[in-house]
Amino acid sequence: MFAEIVGHERIREPLERAVRTGRLPPALLLVGPEGIGKKTLALALARAMLCERGPGEACGECTHCRRLARSIAALPALRADAADKTDEPDRLNHRLHPDVVLVEAWRTATRTEIKVAQVRALVGEVAGRPFEGRARVFIIDDAHAMNDQAANALLKSLEEPPPSSHLILVTPSPQALLPTIRSRCQALRMGPLPTTLVEAYLRQRAGVEPAEATLRAGLAEGSIGAALRLESDEYRELRDEMLTLLESSGGEGTMGRLESAERLAERDDPVRALTVLRALLRDVVVLRDGGGPGSLLNADVEGRLRPLSGGIVGERAQALAESAARTRVALRGNANKLLVMDLLVEGLG
Repeated sequence: MFAEIVGHERIREPLERAVRTGRLPPALLLVGPEGIGKKTLALALARAMLCERGPGEACGECTHCRRLARSIAALPALRADAADKTDEPDRLNHRLHPDVVLVEAWRTATRTEIKVAQVRALVGEVAGRPFEGRARVFIIDDAHAMNDQAANALLKSLEEPPPSSHLILVTPSPQALLPTIRSRCQALRMGPLPTTLVEAYLRQRAGVEPAEATLRAGLAEGSIGAALRLESDEYRELRDEMLTLLESSGGEGTMGRLESAERLAERDDPVRALTVLRALLRDVVVLRDGGGPGSLLNADVEGRLRPLSGGIVGERAQALAESAARTRVALRGNANKLLVMDLLVEGLG
C-alpha cells in the first residue's frame, strides 16, 4: 500500500492521484538505484488498482488486497520452488493474483536474464481483459535484464496496450533497455532515500539496534535493501579485504593486479564489494580534505585510512570512487566481470 512506502513523496503522491482519477499511464518505467523501493511501489500500484474499495489507496482488507498480500509474502517460497526448474522459463512469472503478474530475472553466477519465453508468455496476457478486477497489472523487475529477443517481443504490447492493462518496468539501469522501449514508457526517476529515513526504518520496522542501524544507514547510500542485506561482521570482513587492496595498490605488478581483479570478479556479490570499496574511498576523500573522524563512515579504521589519504590513493580517490560506481552499473548490465574489475584495479595502480 502507498502508506507503507518509505519516502518518495514526490513520486508516490502523483501516482496515487493518477490511480484515483483513472489517469495512470499504460506503461511506466520506474528508475533508480537498487533497494530504494521501486518494486515495492510497483506492487503498491497493483494493489491500489485492484482494491474493491478503490481505485486509490488499497484498503488492505478486501478479497483482492488480501490475496495480493498473501502472494507477495509467499514470493521467497515461489522463487525457491522455481530455482531448480530452469527448463520452465516462465516459472519466474509469478501470478500474484489472476490480474497481477510479476516477472523476475533468472540469476546465475555469470548472468542475470529475463528470457524471451517469459516475455512471450506475458505478451499473450496483456491483450486480455481482466479476470476479476477492474484492471490488469504486469510488473517486469530488473527489466534491463531482457535480452534483445525478449525486449523486441515486448514492444508490440507497449505500442498498443488495451486500456485495462498496465505495464510497469522496474530497473536501476535504464540505459541497458532498448531506446524503443524507453520511448514508449513514462519514466519516473526515484532517488536514494535520506540516511535518516533508512536509519529510522531499520530501528523502527526491522528492529535493528541503534548503533548497528546508524552504521548500516551510513553505508547503504540511500538503499533500504542494501541496509537490510548488510551484516556488520560480514561488512567488516569484506572491508578488511578492500582496505588491503587499497594498501597494496601500485606494488602488485601485472600478475598481482590480475589476481586481485579475479578475486573481485569471482565474489558471490561483486556489486557489494564495490559498494564497500566506494565507502572507503569516500572516507579517504574526506580525510584528504581535512575532515575528522566524526565525518567518516568507517571511523574505526581511521588509522588505516589516513595513510592512504596522503598517498597516491588519496590523489585518485575521487576518480576511483566514480569508477567504482560506473563499474557497479556495468555489472548490473551483464558486463564482463573480469574485464571491468581489471580496469578498476588498474586505476588503483
